[in-house]
Amino acid sequence: MAEHDLIIRNARIHDGLGNAGFVGDMAVDDGRIAALGQVAGTGRTEVDAGGHVLMPGIIDVHTHYDAQLTWDSTASPSPALGVTTVVIGNCGFGIAPATPESRNTLLANLSVVEAMSLDSLHAGVDWSFESFGEYLDLIDRKRPFPNVAALASHSVMRTVVMGAEGSERAATPDELKQMQDLLADAMASGAIGIGSSTFENHFGAANKPVPSRLAGNDEFRAFAETMGQAGGGIMMATCGDRTDIPFLGELSEISGGTTIYAPMLHFSNQPDRAIGIARACAAEREKGRSVYAQCSCQPLSMDFTLASAYPMLTIDGWPESAPVSALKQAFADPARRQRIRDALKVPSGTRIFNGHWDRVEVTITQDQANASLEGRTIADIARERGEDPVDFFFDLALAEGLETTFTAKLLNVEEDAVGELLAMPGNLVSLSDAGAHHTFFCDAGFGMHFLGHWVRELGAFNLAQAIVKLTSEPAAIYGLDGRGVLKPGNAADFILIDPDTVGISRTRRLKDLPAGGERLVRDAPGLLGTWVNGVQIFDGRDYCPVTGPGAVLRRNHPAQREAAE
Repeated sequence: MAEHDLIIRNARIHDGLGNAGFVGDMAVDDGRIAALGQVAGTGRTEVDAGGHVLMPGIIDVHTHYDAQLTWDSTASPSPALGVTTVVIGNCGFGIAPATPESRNTLLANLSVVEAMSLDSLHAGVDWSFESFGEYLDLIDRKRPFPNVAALASHSVMRTVVMGAEGSERAATPDELKQMQDLLADAMASGAIGIGSSTFENHFGAANKPVPSRLAGNDEFRAFAETMGQAGGGIMMATCGDRTDIPFLGELSEISGGTTIYAPMLHFSNQPDRAIGIARACAAEREKGRSVYAQCSCQPLSMDFTLASAYPMLTIDGWPESAPVSALKQAFADPARRQRIRDALKVPSGTRIFNGHWDRVEVTITQDQANASLEGRTIADIARERGEDPVDFFFDLALAEGLETTFTAKLLNVEEDAVGELLAMPGNLVSLSDAGAHHTFFCDAGFGMHFLGHWVRELGAFNLAQAIVKLTSEPAAIYGLDGRGVLKPGNAADFILIDPDTVGISRTRRLKDLPAGGERLVRDAPGLLGTWVNGVQIFDGRDYCPVTGPGAVLRRNHPAQREAAE
């Protein structure tokens, strides 16, 4: 009888294509699936799945691990949250290519726009590369735990070519040609496309716009032409109001590839906005233009303390940044509280927070006597105690020295509207921002949330449907051949879950980034194991002591195929 490297036995297998699950075994040889069904023979390693669900690993197409992967091969916390493939370079914020003179600017911009500790970036990034190809080679040498596909970074190329002026003006024809050459080199080295941003709220160092915001539409068309010459690929952009869906359709037509809109979130005060974007993308696809949107299955949440309460800063009467002693005095002032209370009585489309205390949770308390409040909303606790929510909010924070951590759900909250977006074909379940916004939120476990909340708790999707949205659909749209589907010959990227308990925990705070930087992470109850290319990297409790089995997924462009032939 044949001996296999690995056999998973007695699993309920979901192949990722939407087919009903079936009980059987899966054999793996040389990092690929060798057989599915009733597998004869033995395995050098055998795992009894105990009837739990075996499914393809989650593909996260919107991460920011560009810097972290140079010091942390695990890409924590994603593999511990069921992710087996990550796409980096999103929004055009990366670190490659990088000339020595551009490095400080690249990190300064990245630290601001993606809320990363600048000290951690300086202490952690390994700069043993300059070109994009050398960067991919470095990631390969670091032996990542997940597979990594990389987008070239628009703002990075602008910085390398134009220096500080990349955030100040349009490019000259010569500068644009240099950037096109950098993109062509990145594509030839294996980039799957380019990431960019035209979003008005994206600012870098010194409160200057990120460089890609200074690019006109002709610059985007030029990049699309370069991609067309390389055989197509992905153009993703975090879009501001100036970028409409028909323009993304035009770019798809020019490049012969796929364009991706981000972020598609439901706004309470603009209920037709997100669904309109989704329908516009579908209309472009009906014209033969490959245009898709990234949407989130989670509320856009933010963790904060009252020492640095970003979601609250736009409320009339909220004190500006000040020493903690001054903030304590302000928050204790009854007149200040009343001003804030009055402001929140009048809804405003320009405010991030509009007084929905049922969407603000107590996340981490400092006093053990308050631990029972964790996971409960301000509205619920205040109602139980017969207090005004504004007063309770400030009183709790003051009692803990402004160190209480709260979580505010800001956008994407109305689940009927969000569910409609998630169900539409072509809307990518995405937007984790994994690896970024370290002290504000951790949405890297979006897949676990989707399986636990939308499938088990709400019943809005059956398990097979949800698995498609997390695996084969993003793999197909992004051209990640051999990923996202369990079938013989495909890469053995898979996870084992208990569908009765799978989900996502509350955030917890770690201080494990370079230079002592802090971050928020979550855990995934019900995730029993994660395998990449046939190697187990997470055992349900911790990362496995293995050499990272992840591959750098370099796009096989026509020029590369010709060279190989």
